Amino acid sequence: MIHIKTVHIEEFRGVRSLDLDLEGKNYGICGPNGTGKSGVVDAIEFCLTGDVSRLSGQGTGSVSVKAHAPHVDQKDHPEKASVTITADIPSLRKSVKLHRSVKSPRQVDVTPADVDVLAAVEELQTHPEFALSRREIIRYIITPPGRRSEDVQTLLRLEHLEKVRKALGAFANKRRGEADLASVAGLAAETELKTVLGISEVSDDLVLAKVNEKRTLLGLAVLKELGETVSLKVDVAAAQGEEASPLRKTVALADLASLESAIDAGESPELASSRQAAASILAKLKDDEESLALVLRYGFIKTGLDLTTEDACPLCDKEWAEEELREHLRAKVRSAEDTATVLDELTASTKPILEQLAGRISSLERAVEYCAELEPPIEHVELSAYVAELRRVETALSELLKDKTGIGPALESVTTSWWPPSAKRVHPIEACRRAVQGLPDTSAQDQARDTLIVAQERYEKYLRAEKTAAREEKVSVTAKSVLDHYNDCCSRVLEGIYDSVAENFRKYYCVINREDEEAFVCKLDPAPAKLSLDVDFYGRGLFPPGAYHSEGHQDGMGLCLYLALMKHTLGEKFALAVLDDVLMSVDAGHRREVCRLLKSEFPDTQFILTTHDRVWLRYMKTEGLIVRSKTFAGWTVAAGPRVWDDRDIWTEILEELVNNEVAKAAWLLRHYLEYTATILADNLRARIEFRGDGRYDLGDLFPHVVKEWRKLLETGEKSARSWERKDVEESLASKRTEARELIVKTKAEEWAINPSVHFNDWANLQPHEFREVADAFRDLLESLRCEEANCRSYLYVSPRKGTAEELRCNCGATIVNLRAWA
Repeated sequence: MIHIKTVHIEEFRGVRSLDLDLEGKNYGICGPNGTGKSGVVDAIEFCLTGDVSRLSGQGTGSVSVKAHAPHVDQKDHPEKASVTITADIPSLRKSVKLHRSVKSPRQVDVTPADVDVLAAVEELQTHPEFALSRREIIRYIITPPGRRSEDVQTLLRLEHLEKVRKALGAFANKRRGEADLASVAGLAAETELKTVLGISEVSDDLVLAKVNEKRTLLGLAVLKELGETVSLKVDVAAAQGEEASPLRKTVALADLASLESAIDAGESPELASSRQAAASILAKLKDDEESLALVLRYGFIKTGLDLTTEDACPLCDKEWAEEELREHLRAKVRSAEDTATVLDELTASTKPILEQLAGRISSLERAVEYCAELEPPIEHVELSAYVAELRRVETALSELLKDKTGIGPALESVTTSWWPPSAKRVHPIEACRRAVQGLPDTSAQDQARDTLIVAQERYEKYLRAEKTAAREEKVSVTAKSVLDHYNDCCSRVLEGIYDSVAENFRKYYCVINREDEEAFVCKLDPAPAKLSLDVDFYGRGLFPPGAYHSEGHQDGMGLCLYLALMKHTLGEKFALAVLDDVLMSVDAGHRREVCRLLKSEFPDTQFILTTHDRVWLRYMKTEGLIVRSKTFAGWTVAAGPRVWDDRDIWTEILEELVNNEVAKAAWLLRHYLEYTATILADNLRARIEFRGDGRYDLGDLFPHVVKEWRKLLETGEKSARSWERKDVEESLASKRTEARELIVKTKAEEWAINPSVHFNDWANLQPHEFREVADAFRDLLESLRCEEANCRSYLYVSPRKGTAEELRCNCGATIVNLRAWA
């Protein structure tokens, strides 16, 4: 990755024109909500990736980068909206300049265009997770296991594992379905063979015994074994007149008797239970046909997800933010997968129905054939209608399992009472049986011959069905074994990865919460399509993070897990992270620890952090996490963010005075004082009249700040006197005198009592006159700082509430005791 040196933003989002000098180091941006901080984050993300996650993804609707990334006043001129970044590439020891315009967001100008530089930039584009907001970071913590698995694997660059798993799963499911249908056909063929031979089950011994019994009656050699090359009717001669009367009385009576017996037995408990289960599932699917439609389009949706590479639909070219479209399709895929689980249950309940249907239809079709072969033929219209009805039921259920269409017909099929035929449909069967019984009796030899001939036909059909069923079952088992083996291998590999990630996650979290959760443990538990996260809650057990932990702890967990994942994914290449207010609810007592974690564990990573909390910024500076920062004091649609940098404000004012721009110098001073007064009022715990809208101008703040400053110095002086610290007392007395003189020069105290004195009057001064005003305020503000060159922080009262105990700086070199000796 890269270390950013400078950022130039032009007419982008809420920024009109802004330059940031990061020098390749950690950088802080502070300001209230709505002042443009996130616009900077968006600009960096856009320049590096060509996208803005805030303008894409779920919930953004018609919002897009092309239409809404330019400043609102330049919405029709996207060519004017651009971002330029200069950076170092540590791994190459080269510098690079990147420029990207909203007009062509997919095109980035890279200078120099060296092959290795271009490769580094391209790699950076594949890691958009370097920029993270709280809404994104919390998804690793408070999210369903299935979604967490997808998000974490995407960040780990392991998303292809899930793609392969789903492909193998789809293949295994298809093979399972074909094996089930082959099994149904095999059972039907087995039933037919058992009927003709009059055996209870199909086994080589029983079949061979029954066949040899018939062959012995015919004076034929017995068969010693069965097989595909062995004919059951070998040497059997055709009977006289067989061509004229192909209906075989003995076989026909056996078939008809078996059919009548099955009809008399009624619907079996297994069939009734399967129909009820299938009906329940189909009723739910009928009420939610949208989910079923998603299953039908599952492959299409997955293909669309893979083909989505730009801000447009890959099918119709309709403009659509890429990430928004991706999230839309992901949601459909997840819904389809949930519905697919229900369909698996439907398959299991439908298979017994199809098995019994196949046997009943086969028996009825033979009865219809017998009716037609008799002389005179038996009227079988009703019987044929019954066969057609059962065929429709079979087709409806089979089609549903093949392509998941026709919920209505399938539901009607399993809820209609079609198993017990009506009396008028049973009548042709009875008439056929009586007619067959009335046929001339045949000798035992003729009966044996007929049985062997039909048995051969049905045995061959049985062998083919069994062979097909065995082949399909073998393929299905192999497909399932491959899927299971893949899942096992992935789980083992992922367990190793997740164990490493979990250990770093635990270590980082313990650093942040060492005072109250030093014994913290966690567990990342991978399973196919899922990743569960359980964390310890004060030794009471492992629970999901959202069960008991506060929002502040969840934010901390989100950061720690993100850092652990990035460290595993990128290792030494983890050179840049832009964290946009991700720590807004981290407990105040853990702020220093967070700063120390980032500084100690990731010394080579450049962190760009935004926050609306000035205390956070102060902690970041105190701990040395950041050296440079910008503070956004406000924002207007016309001018963009009001940016203040206390390192160069006086130089800016001086430059304006040299150019005789007193009005601009006065504007700079006024707004800088307004920003600084806010910090000082908080530091010194000044008593400010409360305003519900939170808007305070300079007159509301500064008089109370200087009043509290003098009061604190006086309190410190009295404390030193009570402790008989003569040197401290004299030092504070001198500082209090200096403060009084400086305050008089600024006339700051007059603002509270004389409303007629307004800051705009400064614009009427001559440059040298205003120079005196600016110098007076600079000297006053400098007197409120620590004198140590490496600190120079504004003094603040400690603790933040309750009885004030001391006035101190960040480094501790300046500490004024405010407690008097009792």
